[in-house]
Amino acid sequence: MVVSGLFFTACKTSPVTDFNSVKNLIESNTWLLQDESGTVVSYNNQEVTMSFTNDNGLQAVGFAGCNRYFSSVSLQPGTINFGQAGSTMMACPEMDGEQAFLDLLSQVNTYEVTATELKLFQDKILLLRFKRK
Repeated sequence: MVVSGLFFTACKTSPVTDFNSVKNLIESNTWLLQDESGTVVSYNNQEVTMSFTNDNGLQAVGFAGCNRYFSSVSLQPGTINFGQAGSTMMACPEMDGEQAFLDLLSQVNTYEVTATELKLFQDKILLLRFKRK
């Protein structure tokens, strides 16, 4: 019984706190949106994604369910803010999920990152959860 307890404790990933490591993890991965149960979210048979580029300042880019989106990002120790998201203008059968995702993104102000997960919060309320692709 003690061995299994040690196994579960060892498998739990803890938040990364060193800002350079945080920045590297966030910026160097593609993230897949998850629902409450941990299942990857897809609309119109495509996964909702987020990646980061740093060409002219940090930007989040990805697929929101129908359209590709982009947003400026301010990332500091303990805080993250997304600017007003822009997107392509395609029409799809399921647009509600995409709009909800983009609306939540604009409310994010803090984050937590582990080696495999990126969680985005408004204060202490979890709004969006991603897993590393």
